[in-house]
Amino acid sequence: VSKQSTGIETTATYDRTSREFIIHTTSLTGTKWWIGLAGHTATHTLALSQLVIDNKTLGLHWFLVPLRNRDGSFKPGVTCGSVGAKAGRHGLDNGWIQFSNVRIPRENMLMRWSEVTPDGDYTALPNQSLSYSSLLVERIWLMLVVPLQLSSAITISVRYGAVRRQGRSNQQLLDYQTHQTALMPIIAAIFAFHATGRSLIKSWKDTIHSALESSNKESILNASSQYHSISSGLKAWTGWFGAESLETIRRSMGGHAYSQYNAISVITADYGVITTGGGDNIVLAQQCASHLVKSMRSAMEGKHVTGFVSYFSDYESILSGRRWDGKAGFEPEIIIDAFRWLSVSMLMRCVDRLSRDLTSGSSWEDAWNFHQTELVESTRPHCCYFVLKTFLDDINTVTDESLVRVLKNLWSLYALTNVKQMLDRFLEFEYFRPESVLTIRKLFLDLCATIRKDAVPLVDAFNIPDWVLKAPLGRSDGNIYTKYFERVNRAPQAIGTPYWDKEIAPLLKSNL
Repeated sequence: VSKQSTGIETTATYDRTSREFIIHTTSLTGTKWWIGLAGHTATHTLALSQLVIDNKTLGLHWFLVPLRNRDGSFKPGVTCGSVGAKAGRHGLDNGWIQFSNVRIPRENMLMRWSEVTPDGDYTALPNQSLSYSSLLVERIWLMLVVPLQLSSAITISVRYGAVRRQGRSNQQLLDYQTHQTALMPIIAAIFAFHATGRSLIKSWKDTIHSALESSNKESILNASSQYHSISSGLKAWTGWFGAESLETIRRSMGGHAYSQYNAISVITADYGVITTGGGDNIVLAQQCASHLVKSMRSAMEGKHVTGFVSYFSDYESILSGRRWDGKAGFEPEIIIDAFRWLSVSMLMRCVDRLSRDLTSGSSWEDAWNFHQTELVESTRPHCCYFVLKTFLDDINTVTDESLVRVLKNLWSLYALTNVKQMLDRFLEFEYFRPESVLTIRKLFLDLCATIRKDAVPLVDAFNIPDWVLKAPLGRSDGNIYTKYFERVNRAPQAIGTPYWDKEIAPLLKSNL
């Protein structure tokens, strides 16, 4: 559990006499905030609280706490309210909760892995991180939420780019290279993220169900650690990519995307919470880094590591293996090896620098903070490797050769986009020679031009109906301007002079 979580200020104090827990918010800063449906709707909540027995704090546990009666009135000691106006997601009832000595039965503590008996005897969690593992599901599912929201925005922008023409030769916007380099990498990323999200959800379900059926605590702890790390890193890097992509999409449509009627601003406002909700991205990237650094240190000490970081055990052969010079054939296996190489190189340096500072007398917190930016960035090659490997595995299950060709182009563009974005690191660690940069850029431009030919059918494949897009400029039939003009003029008082007499006429009559 992160240090931020261990500072939670809601307590659950056990009362042996009544065999009840007393749930209490100890300060204003302990108020539960942003809780979905809490403001006006929910009847119950699961509250993560500090367990207290005999004035001793025993760590975080979950408690089922009733909030409202059948008539909507609060339970004794409960107060809830709305968090108020938000930038987006206006239909979601986000609220706050405060507890004032709320009593609940002992049985309302979730006790699969720990227990408080009627007499107050406590069986501790095998590992405190188990109390946090239930939050993993939301984070793993976000791997599908990101491409879902991006797919709506990219559909609108690509369709608009196919209809809108400008320039001396009256070209479609999509035929301009700057348009292609802006939008085609986003299409590639959406397909990559969707494949990764589906795979991650399935493997998580299979792994955790197997572990739960066997009640194997060790398996559950290992799975939770692995999935917590990769889901944290992926949530951070895909979340940041999505936020940047939405701004790129808005700019690609010029002023029209600033109109709320064309949905991009609405999608962007709704999306904004993803970089902080479900765990702030900077915090999550550091939690991923913590796991990667520990695993890399173990591998460097000769210990065998498993799971998503199993390649760390082969770090010596990875560093001495073949390298892609940008000229050899664009083989997926070589590109995957490149990201493994960069991941191992960056993490080994992080391990060395942290060890050096600790040896010099620095505390762990000070050493970590001194290298914080490097540690966050060191998670990116590993996350990119994971997405590329998972996406490629998914493509290899497809049998239709025409689809395989398109999907491999998307895979290659996603890979090259990340090579370009991390080119400074590849050069810093001397993986590429400087002369390889021009080759990489040309490959990137060529792939963008190739995928542009399939851009419209690729976004059509998302199968998002016009009534869901709610964007005249993204209509599937291409009739964008007529429908846009009709939508603008349906707005109340769109035509006329509603405030002329009150505001404008007096100005015209005055001696300004």
